[in-house]
Amino acid sequence: MLGWGLAAVAGGARAEAPAYPRQQVRIVAPFGAGGSSDLIARLIGRQLQAATGKPFAVENLPGGNGTVGVLAVLNAPADGHTLLLGTTTTLSASPFLLKNPPFDPGRDVSVVCAFGQSAGCLMVPADSPHRSVAALAAHIRANPGQLNSGWFNGSSRIPAALFKQLGGLDFEEVSYKGFSTAMADLRTGRIHFVFLDMVAADAQLRSGAFRALAVTTPKRVPSLPEVPAMNESYEGFETGGFWGFAVRAGTQLPLQRALNQLATAAVQAPEVLATLRDMVVEPMAMDLEQTAAYAEGERVKWGGIIRRAGIEPE
Repeated sequence: MLGWGLAAVAGGARAEAPAYPRQQVRIVAPFGAGGSSDLIARLIGRQLQAATGKPFAVENLPGGNGTVGVLAVLNAPADGHTLLLGTTTTLSASPFLLKNPPFDPGRDVSVVCAFGQSAGCLMVPADSPHRSVAALAAHIRANPGQLNSGWFNGSSRIPAALFKQLGGLDFEEVSYKGFSTAMADLRTGRIHFVFLDMVAADAQLRSGAFRALAVTTPKRVPSLPEVPAMNESYEGFETGGFWGFAVRAGTQLPLQRALNQLATAAVQAPEVLATLRDMVVEPMAMDLEQTAAYAEGERVKWGGIIRRAGIEPE
């Protein structure tokens, strides 16, 4: 999607933009260190710091499937200097996963930029006997309730639930507070498989400790041409996420536009583009209005996926 919306961004009234940032900017990453939100927050934050000369400090606030981090942003001043590294979990899926969600992403935050989207993959330990989705599904059917999957955010929970629903499978879904503990348990065999977004999965696969059985895009991805898509086993299986910055609702519109323009420029920096593509992230560039429409569309889409997966709000 890079290039889509660039004319609108470049044509913005830069002369009218306020001085921003005026001080250190806090980027709240609502999941633990080492995961995709942490990696992308630091990547974009470094570029913004280099471009503006002001510190962009990343703070990891995991917990509550991203809720702890979101609430920290909502409790901060609406002055554009506390940013949420928003994810599909926090900005799209949360209202459909909780009976009484403590925030409404459509009301309480404003998504000011979306700078990358990616798929996920189904991963097993490298020494797992299961070398295909079909083999894993067959083993689960032969051993109902005996295998475990791990999840720690919406991007890892929802594909697993969809796999269970579409395959008619019976396995346990184990909740974790963060990425690191889930991966440690996958490595030691306490859980048997996970769905992980490609940003976090890339480094794990490169380590040689894990193996990908499938990706969650409709088609195979160029970086893993030998890995099939889940859609090849279960028609219509498609899940993917996006990352962007959000601010507390009520933040002045000129500040939102200034942040949108800065973040869009940061994503276009050659070193950032190269890193995102190495992470198997498709860069994005949209102006403020396009971003808002995209975020709304993602909420609608993920509501449908969650209903199809049969996940009941908790």
